[in-house]
Amino acid sequence: MLEQVSTRGVLRGPVDWVFPAWIAYVEYATQRIAETFQLTEEERRQLFDFRDAMKQLLLEAWRQAKEKLASIYKAVVNNTYRIENNKLYIPDGVGMYVREGFAPHVPIYGISAETYFPDVLKLPRERLEPLQLGWRASDEGNNDGRPFMRTTQPWQVFAWTAARYGALYIRVDSVNLTREGASMEVVIKAKSWKQRWSKAEAMDLVASHLRRGEWMPLLTMWLGDGKAERSEVLSGEYKLVVAAKEPWRLGSSIGTRKALVATGKEAFERLRESAGAYGELLDLLRAHKWIEIKLATDDGFRAAYKLKARKRGNRRA
Repeated sequence: MLEQVSTRGVLRGPVDWVFPAWIAYVEYATQRIAETFQLTEEERRQLFDFRDAMKQLLLEAWRQAKEKLASIYKAVVNNTYRIENNKLYIPDGVGMYVREGFAPHVPIYGISAETYFPDVLKLPRERLEPLQLGWRASDEGNNDGRPFMRTTQPWQVFAWTAARYGALYIRVDSVNLTREGASMEVVIKAKSWKQRWSKAEAMDLVASHLRRGEWMPLLTMWLGDGKAERSEVLSGEYKLVVAAKEPWRLGSSIGTRKALVATGKEAFERLRESAGAYGELLDLLRAHKWIEIKLATDDGFRAAYKLKARKRGNRRA
């Protein structure tokens, strides 16, 4: 489970593996946060209540996903399905969305909860806002004036909520089906915060901060929409590439909707230096994009990683 998180971020596999893996990760992450950060008793209670709410959602979504997939299978075997308007219908209703060019996904209904995530970072507002800004420039959306996050990556649940702590609304949205297996998508709405920026405004502000030598907003933007190429980093090619609809706002356009923001090892060093306490959180979360930064900037870490990879390859051989 941790290996998948640290190499590609997403937990993907059989349904009966994916949901237990998410549950195990939630338990792992909350325990490590409780051990690493100085929390009051009330904050610890809030953290573990968040854990329990997430686990309950995942258990309920797991049951619904299995039932739906069984119904879809039965309908296909019995030829009692039809496809209309990018939807696969079964006798029970809509079984799956099958839009061309996108992974088929099974909607999950009615699995939601309201909970609370404590302020674990204890950052002053002037340090917290750049983190929020980068997330808004990338994965964060706007839902009725409130920030929200949609993700299939469990580490992002914690990395984002740490920057948008407080009252939360969480729901399990869907199960996505790919050749590599199923993945699960959650949606989180930060009810304690108002959305201050449009996507374009946030991107312009990230670029403005960067011109002033302030890298923290770019860090969280890269955690959201950065293109992580571990093989390039391991071979000494250091390129900070971010996906963007308007790449010219950030840097040189390369390919379709990609911006080359910076090159060289120093760029990754600046990202790592900017993280501060947030880096401690990313460390314990085993966030795969943070590991890219460490591989680019820490020679000892990179050497240990390569040695471990060689040993793993020898065992498989």
